[in-house]
Amino acid sequence: MTDPWASRSFLRGSQYKTDGNLAARQSIYAYQHPRVDLAARVLDLAAPAPSATIVDVGCGNGMYLAELARRGCVGRVLGVDLSLGMLTAARHRTSGPGALAVALANADATALPLRDDVADLTLAPHMLYHVPEPANAVRELRRVTRPGGRVVIVLNGAGHLRQLRAALAASRGDDVGAVGERVTLDDGESLASSVFSNVTRHDFVAELRVPDPAPIADYVRSMAGTSHYADPERVIATVVATLPRSPEGHYLINTHTGCLICEP
Repeated sequence: MTDPWASRSFLRGSQYKTDGNLAARQSIYAYQHPRVDLAARVLDLAAPAPSATIVDVGCGNGMYLAELARRGCVGRVLGVDLSLGMLTAARHRTSGPGALAVALANADATALPLRDDVADLTLAPHMLYHVPEPANAVRELRRVTRPGGRVVIVLNGAGHLRQLRAALAASRGDDVGAVGERVTLDDGESLASSVFSNVTRHDFVAELRVPDPAPIADYVRSMAGTSHYADPERVIATVVATLPRSPEGHYLINTHTGCLICEP
């Protein structure tokens, strides 16, 4: 069976038809301790020049594009995504006074509509696990990046959201491996090392301390397959009841994300 998270038709037509599901998952990180401003941390490490040509592959609803605008980026910037719904959300996020002058393109990460060596910085944030052939995407990221440029790949560690994934598996009667990361940070590091001459890894480990069940319920509703259960709200209630809690009553969930700074 094809993994829905790597199904182009599912991603375009269902999961990312709008940015509602992605926004629900992004919002839970408001409860992260210590807070990791991921886009800011990643771009600090990438260190693009203000006039750099930047390609954001899998730009989603424009989180990294918005951070580039905040930093005063004046170079050529292209956001690429498989989903028209994500591009619509990214356009809204990057429009208005003082907005980033960004072009957007609807394209597949394994067939970017770009010539060789065009980008000073190529971003690939949380997208390799959506590609049926991740190795092909990594090679394509390398192709469009100039010698002396950088590719930055962002992925989750194998233990990311460990408690939530275990609770989901229990509620569905699945093995916990069935709700794990399709492509982990370790996997990405191995793939990148086979293509790039130098790969530097940076890990960001923290904890979610969620004060009430609503953000968790929204997160579970956003996941592939939840709506297909006969009683999805029962699944959600079981997940919430299974999660560990602090003495103060906060739901506790580990987070582990990282980025790979790749140099040709």
